[in-house]
Amino acid sequence: SPRALLPPCTPLQLSIAHRSRSLDASRMVLRMIKAHRRAKMAAKCKLVHVVRHGEAQHNVKEHFLRKCDTKLTRRGRQQAKSLRQLLPKLKPQAVVTSAVLRALQTTSGIGFQGPTVVVPEAREVGGWPANGPIDARRATRGDLVSQFGHYDWSLVPKGSCRSPSKKKDFDWEASCNIKDRARKLTEFLERRPESSIALVSHGEFLMQLTGDNYMGNCEVRTYSVQGGKWRRVCRRKCLV
Repeated sequence: SPRALLPPCTPLQLSIAHRSRSLDASRMVLRMIKAHRRAKMAAKCKLVHVVRHGEAQHNVKEHFLRKCDTKLTRRGRQQAKSLRQLLPKLKPQAVVTSAVLRALQTTSGIGFQGPTVVVPEAREVGGWPANGPIDARRATRGDLVSQFGHYDWSLVPKGSCRSPSKKKDFDWEASCNIKDRARKLTEFLERRPESSIALVSHGEFLMQLTGDNYMGNCEVRTYSVQGGKWRRVCRRKCLV
């Protein structure tokens, strides 16, 4: 038979063949381990849909920067409502929002019906009076209860409030404090059980948080967040 015509394998050839098969098997096992690790890492990856607040009064007239609790303009309210069409595509399981009035109004305008958490670390960079958060008591038992009272305010310190500044010179937030807030907010988002979260915040702070460039009003950017790192997945400009 043809097999009988083949020369017999030497011990060395048999050893090489055995080692080759063992090496192939080891490589296959390593590939399987790496694939498992990638799948595990992907499962831990968090999608965060970052939304900058809608157009506010100080975005139109700069003197409003010296006033507390600047509100959305008519256009800003329309911008926020326009994002309702995006919700079915983004599929957020929760919304995290800044406690600054224009961010709260944007969150309300989006019309999300699920859990909405107010997080102090998501506020804008401190300095101008317009960038301060609202007095939390207004939302929990004051004039803003009907608008924002159903949000989760448990992370906002009890008795937290802010009085309008009458100073001409304002206390600007230190860079180290901004970075610390960004780190804490990132850790908070990664600890959340949801795999898809919408975050409503502010232009200057979001640059520090994501390492990305400045966003337009009601622009939406989706990021993959893992291990404290933000990687942009897609970008949707607001056309209103």
